[in-house]
Amino acid sequence: MKKMKKILAVMLALAMVFALAACGSDSAQTKGESSDAQKTEEGSENAQPSSGEREEADANLDYASCDLSGKRIGYVTINSSAPWGGLIGTSFASYAEEVGASVNSLDAQTNADQVTEYAQQMIDAGVDALVIFGGDINANAEIAKTAYDAGVPIFMAGLDVAESGRDYVAAVVGPDQEKMTADIAQYVVDENGTSEDFTVVQINGVPFLEDYIERCAGFQGFMADYPNYDLSAEPADCYSSRTDAKAAMEEFMTAYDVDIVMGYDDDLTMGAVQAIEEAGKTGQIKVYSLTGQNDAIQAVADGQMQLTVINRAQDIGAGLVTAIAEYLDTGYTAYYQRTPLTYVTPDNVEDYIGQGEF
Repeated sequence: MKKMKKILAVMLALAMVFALAACGSDSAQTKGESSDAQKTEEGSENAQPSSGEREEADANLDYASCDLSGKRIGYVTINSSAPWGGLIGTSFASYAEEVGASVNSLDAQTNADQVTEYAQQMIDAGVDALVIFGGDINANAEIAKTAYDAGVPIFMAGLDVAESGRDYVAAVVGPDQEKMTADIAQYVVDENGTSEDFTVVQINGVPFLEDYIERCAGFQGFMADYPNYDLSAEPADCYSSRTDAKAAMEEFMTAYDVDIVMGYDDDLTMGAVQAIEEAGKTGQIKVYSLTGQNDAIQAVADGQMQLTVINRAQDIGAGLVTAIAEYLDTGYTAYYQRTPLTYVTPDNVEDYIGQGEF
């Protein structure tokens, strides 16, 4: 690409699925049994993990070569209703079960406190591994230590925990979301330049969820160095409603002479695209977004958007399976396991039409 040089899921359920008397575990790390990395001399407490630079690697997506036969895995999600977040959970469960694991998924339905409660239920049930998607990063840091002390390895889907909990997490699988939106901002500047003034509005999702926090931080942080891009309009928090995103864009166009839209999820951004089209301003207002769903890719092809980023939830699901398998087998896996991103622009969109996940 010409301008991309710098960017290229109730205790009843638990009792039914994870009956402790029904099956044991021979994993490298189960409740009451530490991995090699955690073992200490007999009679001593678990060793405090050492801090330091955390290894970063490309995620291994070859989940089909893994063997998780007999393993019991818990999956807790902040919210499964949004297309991208929901697909992380369903793809992970499908892939893990395909290679022999049983997966119990619990959905906190956007209640961060419920994430902690459900995660504790999983730990108490003695799962072989626990995966968490979203929630409060500080609360997740605390539950990570609880899991570590109980001998349950914890894996984060797409998002990290707070610094205080990183010594207790086995791996974080997904893209660097803050860097992703900073790269989009770089593309915006490369495409539009620095000599003219531009009014930028933002279509956000759930403001207290970490993925949206990181996405906003990446874009806004980069743009802070370019004062000709005016981001003074507060982002519109549209949660998971495309209808609300459309209404927010209509309000933006009434209040501002909008030049640029930054959307932090394609499903919401497409609401803005609809509002722009109905106002007869397609082509006049440039739209940038991420997730890479099919209607957004098509919108790039149709000249309604300038860019979307394919951030495959299924890749995160696959990477989680391989990370868990490696950790249970060896007691170690790289901390940051980055899944690939594909930046789709008018220059390459013909290669990706219909290639999104939904």
